Amino acid sequence: MTNRSMDTNLPAVYLCQVGPFVSCGACCGLYNVVDPSREGLEAMLRRRTRWFADVPRTVAGLDDFKARVEAAEPQTRPFPEFHHCPYLGMIEDSGCRVGCLLHPLAKGNNGVDWRGLSFYGGMACRTYFCPSVRHLPARWLTAVRQSMDHWYLHGLIVTERRLLEAFFMELERRIGRPIDAADFSAGGQAAELFNRFASLKTDWPFRRDGAPGAGNYFFEDGLYPRPAVRRADTSVPVSPFEVILGELDSGFASKADLNAAEKRIEAIIDSLAKQLIQQ
Repeated sequence: MTNRSMDTNLPAVYLCQVGPFVSCGACCGLYNVVDPSREGLEAMLRRRTRWFADVPRTVAGLDDFKARVEAAEPQTRPFPEFHHCPYLGMIEDSGCRVGCLLHPLAKGNNGVDWRGLSFYGGMACRTYFCPSVRHLPARWLTAVRQSMDHWYLHGLIVTERRLLEAFFMELERRIGRPIDAADFSAGGQAAELFNRFASLKTDWPFRRDGAPGAGNYFFEDGLYPRPAVRRADTSVPVSPFEVILGELDSGFASKADLNAAEKRIEAIIDSLAKQLIQQ
């Protein structure tokens, strides 16, 4: 599945299928489920993959598979109008990562492209890329690509265009130069620190009440706008990290909570800036 010859209009930095364990299914609604935890998604995707192995590769067979998946899984969605594709599964070749069971390179499809049966159709599957890929500088996307080591966190962070923009702009301001590919090598200290920042998506203790969870709606069509940081009252001031806090769906009951959140972000960015300056 890392062979991309059957897809078109590829961006300069490709982030959909990166390596044996790194890929992204966010645009297919991967995280738009009741339980978007890593364990929950892995169990869901592995079950679908097992079922799909026995499905006849016919329109009727694939339609029956879709019906079976939808009957077996909760259909409640954090973002009700964001389609979740039942044909997401696990790509099991030299590694194991999320991917499309209908793709022509997927196991058992014998080169036939069945993506036309998906909700958005085959053309959308071949040509759509998220706003991060279209709008963020290649150097930032390369840093993300080289830092991630698992599909779960990769898909959560790569679609966060504004969060990544605020993070890398602050980092570059502190080191006094643009980052480059050599700054973030797989398994290196900088990559580890970036993963710590990305992990705020899943273990952020300051998420506001009513927030949809770790996933996000990133299509930038105004359907599900992310609200501003919530504050209990005017004693909680505006933060230097206001954009980052907003993109993490934050809410604060007190100035002390805000200070704790800022310290957590500051520790990561400060450590990373020092690491890059010393290299």
